Amino acid sequence: MMDLKWKRLGAAALLGALLIAGACDSREKNGTLTADTETGLASAEAKTAVEVGASTSTSEPVSPDVSAETNKPGGAKPPLPERLRAELDDKPLPEEQFAEWLRSRAEQDNPGDYPVNVIRADLDGDGFKRKWATVVYESRLVENVESRYAYGIVAALQDGKYEWQSFVFPEEDYGRASILDTGDLNGDGKPEIVWASLGIGAHTSTFTYTVSGWDEGKLVTRPGAAIVPSVSEAGIRDGKLSISGGLIDSVGAGPWQREYDDTYTIADGALKRESRVFSEASTPYHRLLDGLWAEADGDAEKAIRHYTAAISMKAESYRDFAFIFNRDWVEGGKMEDEEKKFEEVVQRFAGFRKERLQAESKGANEESACAAAKKKTGYEASWLAYLNAPAGYANPVWSDETVCSTIEERF
Repeated sequence: MMDLKWKRLGAAALLGALLIAGACDSREKNGTLTADTETGLASAEAKTAVEVGASTSTSEPVSPDVSAETNKPGGAKPPLPERLRAELDDKPLPEEQFAEWLRSRAEQDNPGDYPVNVIRADLDGDGFKRKWATVVYESRLVENVESRYAYGIVAALQDGKYEWQSFVFPEEDYGRASILDTGDLNGDGKPEIVWASLGIGAHTSTFTYTVSGWDEGKLVTRPGAAIVPSVSEAGIRDGKLSISGGLIDSVGAGPWQREYDDTYTIADGALKRESRVFSEASTPYHRLLDGLWAEADGDAEKAIRHYTAAISMKAESYRDFAFIFNRDWVEGGKMEDEEKKFEEVVQRFAGFRKERLQAESKGANEESACAAAKKKTGYEASWLAYLNAPAGYANPVWSDETVCSTIEERF
């Protein structure tokens, strides 16, 4: 099992480095036991990219369209992973030289200051570290437009020959990708690889993490992805992928946001969120959200505790927040009567969600539980205006059809 230390990312420094160098990087601590960092720096970048690694079950890379590439005399050139593999086939290397060769050779095509980090690991659990994983980068000119690409590569030494498997990260990431960490996420004694890529929007950087494992001689991407904006910390800790962040740096997202800690694990062969824990709740609305997310993660007991707390909780002040009252954006503290009604509705809605969840725990189906909770708590459609009053698109939007539904993530 991996003993890699927790990676820490400073969000402000991360974005600053991206503006300067086109990539952000963080120091990778040397691992022990099943995997270790041989050369280079590890970058902990990520972005929305569910399709990352989609083709890793084969040994052929997913290539960008190079039909119109003109940046090399003589026509199109193959993608970088293919060129590296061809060079290695022509001149086999001893395994102790492989990591340095891959790093130095990949840097020849590096379009910027992207760190090339090579990790050597025992991905199949046979006791030998004969797999090397890395992300390499290149710039390609397609139809006179320069694009930067990042490729995930795993090379396996088998019978004296290096077998290559690779994939290309989404083009919209503009080459911002890396290996975040390696570690055992499903308890089978074999480390998984956590790949990371980063997309930068007008206001917020969005990070995506996907996971690959080694199955029957092939690199296979586990279904699922962890997608978190403005990541401040990420890494494998105690056999779980832990990610901190969540804030959307946009006025339109609203002032009700809180940072959260997400924990992911491999369950039923897929990457799944185990829990989401928010920073301290200062209003009953925030406590209601805590309950909704606990319910979404399948922790009914925790959700009921949050709902119970929200029912009796009183906010000291709403001055740090904002509302939409009568279609106007209103700063907190300006309409105290409406804020009082808002708080009362939130408390009643927390009671409604609690009753619904308790009815389900006693065997009622979703439809019956919803109807019973509405009747018992006196649910009214007039609640919706207040439930939707918190200003900002980062908040859930409720309707008569969704009051019994699981909360959905919105970015």
